[in-house]
Amino acid sequence: MTDIAQRDRSTAVVGSDPWRKLSRSTGIAGLVAFVLVFTPIIAISTQGEPPFTATAEEAYAFVVNAGDVGWRNLASTATVLAGLVLLWFIVGFALLLARAEGNPPWRSMAAGASGLMLTAYLVLDVSWVAAMNRAADIDPGLAAYAFDVGNRGFANVWIAMGSFAIATGWVIVSTRMLPYSLGWWAVAAGAGLVLASFAWTSQGWLVPYLLFWIWMVAICVLLIRRGGRRGRQP
Repeated sequence: MTDIAQRDRSTAVVGSDPWRKLSRSTGIAGLVAFVLVFTPIIAISTQGEPPFTATAEEAYAFVVNAGDVGWRNLASTATVLAGLVLLWFIVGFALLLARAEGNPPWRSMAAGASGLMLTAYLVLDVSWVAAMNRAADIDPGLAAYAFDVGNRGFANVWIAMGSFAIATGWVIVSTRMLPYSLGWWAVAAGAGLVLASFAWTSQGWLVPYLLFWIWMVAICVLLIRRGGRRGRQP
């Protein structure tokens, strides 16, 4: 009976037609959000973004140089769009997790709430954009402050990302709704993000951060594939 229940839960991510559509739509939203998140990041990195430990002079030079770039407002808008599209992914994935988890779906809801904090950060954090918008008039001290506020906020959101990944991985491991390895992958990436926030000025954060996003892409591809074929009724 236990094996049968596990097999039924493993198909709960697909199931009947509305759930297949949700699976496919969630996967597509996640991939679109991934592109929208990293396009501005890559664009800004071309302006010589200094490390978290940059001096006030380095931070000021970065803000001034980026302020002269005409596409900075496009990058800011893309980040906001990324947050909203990511919201669609978070909501859809939380529903799929809850269906597999059963009642009470507390881990799925924790994952959804944690993911909402990430989307809120993408939409509301405008410290860098505000500083770059006034780059011609800003003084070095204020530019450095805006630079540090943006970086510290970025580091804080790693904890929310870690909470989302750990809760999601926990559901996947316990229900087998998706491949077992993806569950442990999420837990490892989430734990790494939480730990990295305690030493946020080091470069070690890049490892769990990239692991998180690669994991998300793998999840999205799997959701699209499963949502595109007819599954067994749960």
